[in-house]
Amino acid sequence: MKILIGYDGSESSDAAIDDLQRAGLPRDSEAKVIAVGDLLMSGPSPAEMVNAALASPRVAASLQQAQSHATRVITQNGEFAKAAADKLRLQFPEWKVSFEVVTGTPAWVLIEAAKSWKADLTVIGSQDRSTLGRLFLGSVSKSVATDATCSVRVARRTAKRIPGGPRIIIGVDGSPAAEQAIYSVGQRVWDEGTEVKLVAVDEGPLPPARVSTFLPQAAEMLRGYLQKKESRVRSMLDWATEELGNIGLLTSVFAGKGEAAKVLIEEARKWNADSIFVGTRDFDSAFERFRLGSVSTAVVSKADCSVEIVRPPHTQA
Repeated sequence: MKILIGYDGSESSDAAIDDLQRAGLPRDSEAKVIAVGDLLMSGPSPAEMVNAALASPRVAASLQQAQSHATRVITQNGEFAKAAADKLRLQFPEWKVSFEVVTGTPAWVLIEAAKSWKADLTVIGSQDRSTLGRLFLGSVSKSVATDATCSVRVARRTAKRIPGGPRIIIGVDGSPAAEQAIYSVGQRVWDEGTEVKLVAVDEGPLPPARVSTFLPQAAEMLRGYLQKKESRVRSMLDWATEELGNIGLLTSVFAGKGEAAKVLIEEARKWNADSIFVGTRDFDSAFERFRLGSVSTAVVSKADCSVEIVRPPHTQA
């Protein structure tokens, strides 16, 4: 398994590395740490640079200042990346670990690096849910989670950890994407005592009755679709319970009502889950990527625990 880890020396990045110990990752994995130097965001403001240039006897002095800043950023990120790689080697001695320093916009650097390296999983830390944290999440974690072509794990340090193996929630809606999330959990190497809770959500009353007065044919088609979906969910829950139980995972089922993202987040909070696994499709349009926000990105943004958005291998370039 090839794991790309975005690291910036922050507490959230350290939490992401610590979180990997409860992610069930294979012993023969290969990890690459990417430290991204964002020269624009970490440097002086454009106004300061202009003022410095105007105040300097020569413009070259301002350019030299910018070059010195770039060197400092690259050096600092190199130290961050090396420290993270060393920590990974201690925690996972069987892994092949490397690191790299890249300059650019963090989200797009990580997305492109994962694509070119053919990563199976990209791991990034999440800031807290303060106003500043949500802003950072929107600009980096959310972008990576939405636009990456591989699976993405947005990692958080769980505030209240229950003794024993990891506690994992999987969102189940009967779709191929949910099946892929279940399969992904089943392919991992989990500690003894790991618990899995399969969460299926009824998002509300059937709408066909309201529609049938005006569009009877459409209402009938919709009713048939919803009945088939309910049947798929039941079958998938039965299949997942048996298959995950066969590999030693303690599996249970929870049926909730309401908005899927809210139910997943609340159940994870009450159950003190370590992580939530949700599947997602490969999106061909900007509109479809926007719709991702209704479930997967909402869970990534608001959950108290780590969230892994699972994509099937064939979506990777």
